[in-house]
Formats: sequence, structure tokens, C-alpha cells
Amino acid sequence: MTFHVLPYAVECYNSLPELGVAKDQFESTRASEILFTEIGKAFVKHHVENTLGIVLLHNHFLLEHHEMLVNVDSVVVPWDTTSGATELAGRFTDRGLAPYEFTHAAVEVSLHHHLMQPFLLELGAILEKRNLANILGICSLGEKFIDSPATMEFTSGRANITLPFDIAPHDGTVIDAMWRFSSDPLGSSVHAGPTSQEDGKRPTVFGQCKNRCKGKPHAKRHVKHT
Repeated sequence: MTFHVLPYAVECYNSLPELGVAKDQFESTRASEILFTEIGKAFVKHHVENTLGIVLLHNHFLLEHHEMLVNVDSVVVPWDTTSGATELAGRFTDRGLAPYEFTHAAVEVSLHHHLMQPFLLELGAILEKRNLANILGICSLGEKFIDSPATMEFTSGRANITLPFDIAPHDGTVIDAMWRFSSDPLGSSVHAGPTSQEDGKRPTVFGQCKNRCKGKPHAKRHVKHT
């Protein structure tokens, strides 16, 4: 079975909930529990914990039909769909993985790569089974490492600007919006199931929030930080 990465469609992004609604949806489910058990286990099992993370699905502002959201260094802005950008984040649908955010930076592993298939199939099945496909998606971590310093991304007009956390604006409500995992036993952790029947080991899955949003709940314009 093949899990397809779908062509971009602006409605995939525009139909995402605003920050406050996304937060309420996350908190009304068992998402947090599943995030650090089944989902974290899948990341470590398929060895994608250093290349991919989990995101809280939400939008920053609406895009025009000819626009896509593109990450360029520390700024995320609308660009024309002909810009040739690479998929950075996607949401799971019944037809496949629908990309909604892009980048012009190099990504370590393309979502189109055949080696991603087992992981995408397993994660998609977990999200569907747990009714989380409209709440959580995936993103490429790019050059962000597990021990990278915290940053904050704030929305200004139709752009999201990333600054070091200690100098970024701190007003507004803080909402966790992106997590990554590691088999590193240090730090806050939860235990997932065995990665193989041969060794029967219980790997430590280290779950760390790397991206939080800041802004007023139920407000269209908001801020997020890593």
C-alpha cells in the first residue's frame, strides 16, 4: 500500500482552525496521552525522530488561491504557488498527506521518499484510529536539533517572524504547538513499547515541546514559539 503526498491546495491550509479552536480541540481529546505513547513510539521505531516532528494544526491567516505559506530562514510568508518550494508540513487526510507549509531550505528526508512510506502509513493509521487527523500533523525539523535553544514565532501582518525566546514579545497566551521525540533517555520522558520482538527492550521516548504559539485564544492573529 502506498501513502501518497498530495498536490498542494490552498484550502488545505485555509480550512485549518485558528489557534484557540485548535487548542480546545487538542485539550478535549486524549491527544496529549497518545502523543507521548503511540505517536512517540512510531517516530522512534521508524528512526524519524531527528527529521520529523508533530504539529498542532492551525492557521495564522487566510491565503489567496494563488498563495502558499513558505518558510524562508526565520520568516514565514505567503508566496506564489509557482515558487517551487518543498513540502515542510502536512496534514493527514483520507486521500493521503496534504502539504500546507513549504520551505526553500534543504530538507534532510523528503516526504516523497520511499523510506517514509512505512512511517506515514503507521502514523496515519494511529491518527485516524484516535480521531486526531484534524488535530495533529507532521513537519520537517530541518536543522533544528533536539537541544536547540527555544525561539518564538510571532505573527506580524501576513508574516511570522522567529526570534530567540529571550528577546521576543511575551504577551499573550502560550500554547504548545510542535513536539519532537528522541530515544535519548535524558530529560522528561515516557516509555513506549518494544521496537522489536527480538530484543524486547523498552526504549525511552523523550517528548519535548519545541514550538509554542502565543496569542489570544480564539484570535485570528497569534504568535508561536519553539
